[in-house]
Amino acid sequence: MSRVLRSLLTLKHLSLPFRSFVPPKFIVPLNRNFSFIFPTSLSVRCNHSNLVEPFPPLPQNPPVTKFPLRVYADYSVYTSKGVLTLAPKPPGFESKASGAFGVSREGYMLLQFAPSVGTEESIYDWNQKQVFSLSVSEMGTVISLGEKDSWEFSRKSAKPNSNGIEVRKVLKVEPLVDATGHSFSLSVYKKPATMEEIEENIYLPVTRAHLAVLRSIFNYIMPYLLGWNAFASTVKPEVYSQVNSANPRYSANNERKR
Repeated sequence: MSRVLRSLLTLKHLSLPFRSFVPPKFIVPLNRNFSFIFPTSLSVRCNHSNLVEPFPPLPQNPPVTKFPLRVYADYSVYTSKGVLTLAPKPPGFESKASGAFGVSREGYMLLQFAPSVGTEESIYDWNQKQVFSLSVSEMGTVISLGEKDSWEFSRKSAKPNSNGIEVRKVLKVEPLVDATGHSFSLSVYKKPATMEEIEENIYLPVTRAHLAVLRSIFNYIMPYLLGWNAFASTVKPEVYSQVNSANPRYSANNERKR
């Protein structure tokens, strides 16, 4: 009996806390004219399980972090005259008797104007901040403005505030003289009950690049301000097939056949 074969017979009767694997087709020559072929795999089982330490449990995946209920996002245009910040405001929803929801109020884009302090471009006086809201249709007007086009938006308070002051706001979007963009100028007129009208103005030049970003933001956010994303997330084929079958008169398919 050769040395290799005696080793195999000895290893077979051992009880060791490990497994051994022999590569397939591993050939060990015994002499010049004969070769012995090992089996494709060789394993050794331990009869004493208490001698083998159990493997530690695999780590569990960390829980997925949930987004908060409300996320705030804005975009700012910084100039030497002041800063213009845009913040979208979501639409309002109301519940119907059928259990569905409808849009009770469209969303809008809130514009915040703050003038710069002195000659410092990076310091702004937020105590003198003025706000102006753009509706979806007014955002469409800004998107469609040409290089030489101008537009004016106005707001007037329906009734005086708690101090008895009537407020009127006028936002003008006009092309710059050097044709490098448009200017956003906000004029706020305050009229106290027993005093003359007070006027406050904030003028901000907006370059073509910034105006292109504003247009892109408006194009993206408009369906969300109308609540169309909420509608699209509830569209299910089985639900609307039942609605159309229950109300064939108002079916879209019948409308197309007219």
